[in-house]
Amino acid sequence: MPASASVVLWPAQRPEKAAQAFVLAVALPPTLARPQARLALRQALLEALALRLDVAADDLQLETVPGLAPRLLGQGRIGISFSHEAGLSLAAVNLLGPVGVDLLRDAPAPPDWQAVARDYLGPQALLGMQAQDFGPAWAAHEARLKFHGQALSEWRAAMAEPAWLASCQCHALRLPQGWVGSVALPAGQLPT
Repeated sequence: MPASASVVLWPAQRPEKAAQAFVLAVALPPTLARPQARLALRQALLEALALRLDVAADDLQLETVPGLAPRLLGQGRIGISFSHEAGLSLAAVNLLGPVGVDLLRDAPAPPDWQAVARDYLGPQALLGMQAQDFGPAWAAHEARLKFHGQALSEWRAAMAEPAWLASCQCHALRLPQGWVGSVALPAGQLPT
């Protein structure tokens, strides 16, 4: 079982100075509109990255293009991934390459969870899966898709290819109660 990963609860906590990969969690009012939540998360990310990289936040520029992974301009191959839910937003950072993150409320699985799992997580995902496993499996799948730079789509045979699966490893996030999440990092890289 992969190691679970802690999160940096911003602004009360800061990323460790030696952290190569970290997940920033920002609690926001649940009524905050999604565009404002995105802006708040991006600002928090730039502040946290400035601390970690020992640069001024104003020197960092984030490029976000719909359908593409966000990237930090002029900073090499730093991987960044976002996930939003009403009340909490996550930003995952990997200074060494790609990263993917996903977040959802820890709620009962939808009534059609088995059909959704079969259509999106693949036929093998249903083997031994219980309703309570659906949320963590969904978060891991979405994080893996973001790691690979792919949008959510129905299951394809290529998603079961050993190279696709082996290129990254998902780690459950230790989030505040009521949330489930996962971060995908390159195989062999442990969360910090």
